[in-house]
Amino acid sequence: MEDTRKSEIYQRWDDGFLIRRMRSQEGRHVQRKWMSSHRPTMCELEVMLEMRREDGDVDGFYIGELNGEMIASLVMTSIADDLKYLGLLFVVERYRQSGFASRMMTTAHDIEHRRNYTGFICMTTASNKETLYAKFGYQTTTRLSRYVGVISTKVNPSGHGTDVRQVG
Repeated sequence: MEDTRKSEIYQRWDDGFLIRRMRSQEGRHVQRKWMSSHRPTMCELEVMLEMRREDGDVDGFYIGELNGEMIASLVMTSIADDLKYLGLLFVVERYRQSGFASRMMTTAHDIEHRRNYTGFICMTTASNKETLYAKFGYQTTTRLSRYVGVISTKVNPSGHGTDVRQVG
């Protein structure tokens, strides 16, 4: 008998889109194929996948599928008793601006609401997703900048150069 919890479908729409539980190998696909092209040093999904139980039977790792094709991802999972991480929202480029990201967010929020979750949710995101997250009540609290370039290996502790390690 097949364990239906591992392939649980959370939500299904008439247009062929559904949201279901992410399988471990799909998580690796999301990280290596989808996310690494936008954030080459990103590692949070790999860490979260390692934190999952061996059988992969953990809620909060979502895949969006359209007519059998994996096209979207989202993670909303506990990292402490009263803290959840929300991230890795991704929609394959040719399906963007079609409402799939909103469906992913709405489904994840509905699941947490049914579980009466009252803790905090934290995330990191790109500026192009801030408007989407704002629709769900999230606010930007901090902006980070990514430095791209060569970092000098020579640091003069008494100087005030432009070495990134001296910025404070």
